[in-house]
Amino acid sequence: MEEETTFEKLKKGLLELLRGYPSYRYFGKIEYYLKESHSSLEVLDKDGIIEIASKKESKELNKKLTPEQWTQLKAEGKEEPVWYRLSSKGVDLAISMINQDHSYRILYFAEETHKFNKWIKWLTIGLFIIGFAQLTLTYIQHPIF
Repeated sequence: MEEETTFEKLKKGLLELLRGYPSYRYFGKIEYYLKESHSSLEVLDKDGIIEIASKKESKELNKKLTPEQWTQLKAEGKEEPVWYRLSSKGVDLAISMINQDHSYRILYFAEETHKFNKWIKWLTIGLFIIGFAQLTLTYIQHPIF
């Protein structure tokens, strides 16, 4: 079995963020899939894939957290979550990833179609030979002069 690459892990996180675009309702999605969470968020922000919420927005969003979520954050050793959302560039990347998956499926079906076309070609040639042989045998049995 092949090992899952970092890009494939990132794709899962981005697709989850895409479902809730354009909200800042997310923290921990990217961190769940990528182990180097803080540096990953910085790289994604720097590349324009995600937009990190400002301090003011973060304070407002932190007020909406439940006590269970605060407890979970403390258990992970975090003081407060980093809120983010996909940027337009991130949406484009997520859609490109979806299209890539579909292109693999299209290639698979194109190869299958090519195989069936070969079989049909050989079947047609075989039927032509059988028909010609039958015509020849019929002519030999009943020649026309």
